[in-house]
Amino acid sequence: MKSTFPQKPQAALVSGFWGQNIGNAFFNIGGKYVMERVLGLNKVEFIQDQPSYRTFYNQAKGNPKNYPDLLDHLDTEYVILQGPLFTINFPNIWRKSFEAYKRKGVKVILLSSAFFRHNNEELESTIKFLKEFPPFLITTRDEVTFKKLQNSFDNVYNGIDSAFFVPKAYNPIKLDLAPYVVINFDRWPEPRISEESTAVDNNFSRRSFNWMNKTWNLEFPTFQMKMADKNKWCSYIASAFDFRTLSSTFDNLQVIRTEHRYTPHITFKIYKRPGAIVSDEPWTYFTVYANTSLTISDRVHACAMTLAYGNPAILFTASPRSLLFERVGATHIRSSVTQLDLSYLDDEREKQIDYLKQKIL
Repeated sequence: MKSTFPQKPQAALVSGFWGQNIGNAFFNIGGKYVMERVLGLNKVEFIQDQPSYRTFYNQAKGNPKNYPDLLDHLDTEYVILQGPLFTINFPNIWRKSFEAYKRKGVKVILLSSAFFRHNNEELESTIKFLKEFPPFLITTRDEVTFKKLQNSFDNVYNGIDSAFFVPKAYNPIKLDLAPYVVINFDRWPEPRISEESTAVDNNFSRRSFNWMNKTWNLEFPTFQMKMADKNKWCSYIASAFDFRTLSSTFDNLQVIRTEHRYTPHITFKIYKRPGAIVSDEPWTYFTVYANTSLTISDRVHACAMTLAYGNPAILFTASPRSLLFERVGATHIRSSVTQLDLSYLDDEREKQIDYLKQKIL
C-alpha cells in the first residue's frame, strides 16, 4: 500500500553531520525557525546533507558511488542550504542535485551562506556555478560574503548567521549548578589560564585577555598547537601526549569543558579533565551556553550560541569563518570578552524574516 503524507513539506532544509561538528546543528535549527516563520509550521523539514561532507572524505570525488543521490529526488517547492557552503568543491558536490532542481523547477534558497576560506579560487568557482544555476535568493552571514555576491546576483540580503535565531527556537533549561565558565577547545589544545604566566621556556604560545578587572594569561603547548595546525587527526593524536593538569576552576568559578565533536568519539581526549561534556544532540549545548558566565573557545559556534543567549564570550581562532561576528557587532571578540546588544540582534532577526517574507510570499 502506498504511503500517504498528512501534509507535504513545502521546503526541505539540508542539514546534518552534527556528530562531527555540533555547530552545524546550531545553524540548522536556527534556520528551520527562520523558514517556519516565513512559510509556516509543518512546511519545513530536515533532510540529510550530501555525504561527501563527511570528515576525512575527499570532497573532490563527489558523493560515494553507492549513495542513491537522495537530494536529487526531493519533491518540494524549495530546497534550503546553509552555512559556509562556498568551498572550492561546492560545484562538484552539488552539480548533479542542482541540475535536478533546475529541471524540476525547484527553487534553491541559500540561507546564512558564506565562503569557507574566502580566497579567489572559491569566489571564482562559486560565481561561475551560481550563474549556471541561479538561486531563488541568497542571504549571507557575513558582510564580506555579501559584498562579493551582491553585484553578481539578484535577491542577495546582508543577513546574519542562523545560529543567532536559536534562542527563539529553544527555551533552555535552568541549571542549579554553581556559576561556571565554559572552556571549549577541541581543535587547539586547551590552554592553561592563570593570572600569572607560569611558563618561562619556549614550549608555549601565549595569549591574554581581560575579564572582571583582571588580566588572564593563556599558555598553549607549542607541540600540540603545531600538530593541530596540520589536521584534525594530528590534533587528536597529539592530545594523547598532553599530560598537563589543568584547573577545575577559573576565578573561583567551576569549569565546564564542552567538546563539539562527538564523532569520532575520542574518549581519552574528551574526558581527560574535570567538567567534560559531549553529546550527539544540540539541546544540551544550548542549555550549557545559555547558563554560562563566560565562554572561552576556539569554536565559532560555541561563542555564537553564548552571545545569542546574552552571555559574554571570547574567541581564539584565525578562521575567516569568524567574520560572522562582525555582522552582529561583535567586532572585537577575537581580542576581548564581548557581549551582544540583544535589542540590536532582535531587530536584525526580524529584518531578515521580513525580507524573506517579502521575497517568498
